[in-house]
Amino acid sequence: MRFSRLNLLLITVAAVLGGVVISLLLGTGREAHWLPAAAPRNLPANTAPQSLPTLTAQALSLSWQQSIFSADRKPDLVSGKGATTALQGIVLTGVVIDGQGQWALLRLTNKRTRKLAVGATLDDGWTLSELSPLQATFTYHGQTRQLSLPVLRLPPPSTAPVITLPNVPRP
Repeated sequence: MRFSRLNLLLITVAAVLGGVVISLLLGTGREAHWLPAAAPRNLPANTAPQSLPTLTAQALSLSWQQSIFSADRKPDLVSGKGATTALQGIVLTGVVIDGQGQWALLRLTNKRTRKLAVGATLDDGWTLSELSPLQATFTYHGQTRQLSLPVLRLPPPSTAPVITLPNVPRP
């Protein structure tokens, strides 16, 4: 029986790998080697934390007018909370009812999504008062509006004839 160089190389590699596996199974490398303990460092003495200075109401209100990080920031625009939009453009996209927790998933007019819990209020003042698996009821100053989930329907069945394969006997 004559071995070529490639066969001898493969047998040698297999023998070396087998030896490595056997040595690992016998426990080589299982013991941990820890570094020697070092002397403890000098830690700073425990001092009481310094108290923050109290700011006046005027100084605190300035943080709303101008940001520390953006010098060209302007005050936030006042949103018209008094106007009712009667939920125009808001779409109910989902309902989550999990035990005591109930949430409505909404897509707002600006295409953003929002998760709203029962009892929470939208920016325009409408409050989510009731939730069912298919509807969400909102109230605002005695008015009530309902949003319903869109019911998706399957298309009608096709009237085209069914495709049949020709009867071809097996060879």
